[in-house]
Amino acid sequence: MKIFLDTNVFYNNWFANNPNFKLMFHYLNNENEDLLLSELVVKEVENIRNRELEESVLEIERLVKKMEKLNSKKIKFSPDDLGVDIYDLNEILSNKVDWIDSINYESISQSLVVNRALKATKPFTGQEKGYRDTLIWLSFLEYLKEKDINGEIIFITNNKSDFFEVKKKKIRFHPDLQKDIDEYEIKAKITPYLNLYDFVNDKIDKIDKIDKDDHAIDKLALINELDDFFIDETDDYLEGMKNSQLSELFSTNLFSDRLTDVLDIDVVNWDGVEDPEIHSVSKLSGDDVYISCYYEMRGINMTISIDEVEYNQHMEEIESLHEFIEVEIDKINGIAKLLFGFRININASFIYDIKDEAPRELSVEYFNL
Repeated sequence: MKIFLDTNVFYNNWFANNPNFKLMFHYLNNENEDLLLSELVVKEVENIRNRELEESVLEIERLVKKMEKLNSKKIKFSPDDLGVDIYDLNEILSNKVDWIDSINYESISQSLVVNRALKATKPFTGQEKGYRDTLIWLSFLEYLKEKDINGEIIFITNNKSDFFEVKKKKIRFHPDLQKDIDEYEIKAKITPYLNLYDFVNDKIDKIDKIDKDDHAIDKLALINELDDFFIDETDDYLEGMKNSQLSELFSTNLFSDRLTDVLDIDVVNWDGVEDPEIHSVSKLSGDDVYISCYYEMRGINMTISIDEVEYNQHMEEIESLHEFIEVEIDKINGIAKLLFGFRININASFIYDIKDEAPRELSVEYFNL
């Protein structure tokens, strides 16, 4: 079984070190299987990461200028002092997985890509991203055909709208892409997944599951000790949300399409954790195990700070959101502080050290209110 990862799998997981990556690498190395890595995916990931880094540096510089207005003398600051390393995805992955097959995309005919663009053949959507997705997809199929690959290939991307159809909770390739698979006469079975979490819990957990008789952990005892960990990690996750995630959280395109980046998010949990469950446990290296879980967080108050002008522009839509409670206006700084209240259901995974009895690295995979 080989595994192909699309660009979006690495977003906010730039160093491939969350629990799901660790379990996947553990499987690949133990089974001597290959990670399939498109050269274009590598370039995309590095470009997106570097762009976000540049935006962060610009934000720091903006704040430094603001601080200088509050100080009697110039504040010394240089981006070079931040200690940011050069980002090299190939190097990062080569230190984690033993076997990587690189997929070249330069042999794909441009006339073929243009023809698909004119016909709006998936995954082309008429945007630059669709062009890149098409190159990634066609070069992936070329690789499978030229190498005469058999067996199962796992294809992971969260770009559901351009690659997949979902019927009765089952994911299948879009008819355009299934037609490609048939026309290329691919011998391998290509199995689609929307994210690493679904894959490792569906496939790897069945292969590398810890038997209950091994007593690696006492699930009932452990789950009752995780409240503080779940609360702290979930608060951090919610406070780090970007506009796109806020839109997903509140089921609205308000934050992603009409508001600029929120200024700040503050979360207070006043009612704790409810109905936690451990779904699966899989052995990693050393004393570490991978755990997938579910829990509910009750009584969450989230304060989202946005520009006061934007609040006035979109006041009616903001206040119509079911979770909206009230707004506090900071006239001095021109900030609107929006208070929302809700409870949230979460599917997540984390690493647990059996020896030290310590959880770490919670990775939120799914959430809904």
